[in-house]
Amino acid sequence: MFHELRVYDLMPGKGPEYLELFRTRGVQHVTRHLPMAGYWLTDTGALNRIYHLWIYASLEERAAARAGLGGDRDWNEGFVPAGFPLIVTQENMLMRCEESSALLDRVVEGRLAGHGPQEAGAPMFGARLLSLVRGRGRAGGELLGRWSVISGAAPGAQVSLFAHEAGGNPFATAEGAERHEILRPLELSPLR
Repeated sequence: MFHELRVYDLMPGKGPEYLELFRTRGVQHVTRHLPMAGYWLTDTGALNRIYHLWIYASLEERAAARAGLGGDRDWNEGFVPAGFPLIVTQENMLMRCEESSALLDRVVEGRLAGHGPQEAGAPMFGARLLSLVRGRGRAGGELLGRWSVISGAAPGAQVSLFAHEAGGNPFATAEGAERHEILRPLELSPLR
């Protein structure tokens, strides 16, 4: 089992537009094929950046899932022409989970469940903030997961994801980190 953290940098100011397209016209198609664990927009750090997390049993499962998505007419005709022109750069990290949480365990267990589209008027973001920490950040919220990067950008790095309740301090996890970003999870994100 490994987790794939994908990083999309979008055109300046296009984060909300991309997310609106994804949640109303894309999520139902992509999750027919790919096992989504999380979908987040940065609030600090690299702006107009989207992180999304996928969970695979093997490289073979990942290849089959991506091939299925590549052949999905609804995805390729309904989302790709509107969404992909907003993406400037992409990168990924394949990661091994080193420390889990009850929430992450539930997400892993239900990873193959599809997600329906959201209505345009529904809330876009979840209620609490998350922090994504690269390197040795300090605990300061609810640890959702900790991973080691095994391939892609930053092999060998440690990545941690924390949740912060309303009124909590998402800055607490920044101390000692190589990189720290506050994230707004989409309401449809399993990890939120």
